[in-house]
Amino acid sequence: MTHDPHRPERPSPLAESMAHSRSIPELLTKLFRDITDLFRKEGELIRSELNDKITQLQIGVGKIAAGAITILVALIVLADALVIAVAEIIGSVPASENNTGWAALIVGGVFAAIGAFLVRSGTTDLKVENITPDRTALQLRRDAEMAKEQMR
Repeated sequence: MTHDPHRPERPSPLAESMAHSRSIPELLTKLFRDITDLFRKEGELIRSELNDKITQLQIGVGKIAAGAITILVALIVLADALVIAVAEIIGSVPASENNTGWAALIVGGVFAAIGAFLVRSGTTDLKVENITPDRTALQLRRDAEMAKEQMR
């Protein structure tokens, strides 16, 4: 048997006094208290994360509504522009000097693009994987595993 100079033969007096200072029931009580506190804090964390996800959900619904209204306005403008453009092409209405029909067509196209962007962005915000509390679920799994290991 070799002697390791860095490792004492017997525990230090401080380690011995700490080992004898707490009983098993005290240690178990502290363990259960710590686990209870941990799960309470995890519950607070999941509530906070769910509030964030609900806010994200509300923003997504708002974007979809704004996008739908914008697309509706764009369709009205585009329909008006199409009527004027067709009328100018066939010549049944005297052509205006500033080509308002084509200007309305461009404006309607811009509104349609903005509306489509808002609807797409809103639907992306509403996907299930974007509104589930992933971080908290992962943390809860880790904490449960740690608690199981502590109980062994």
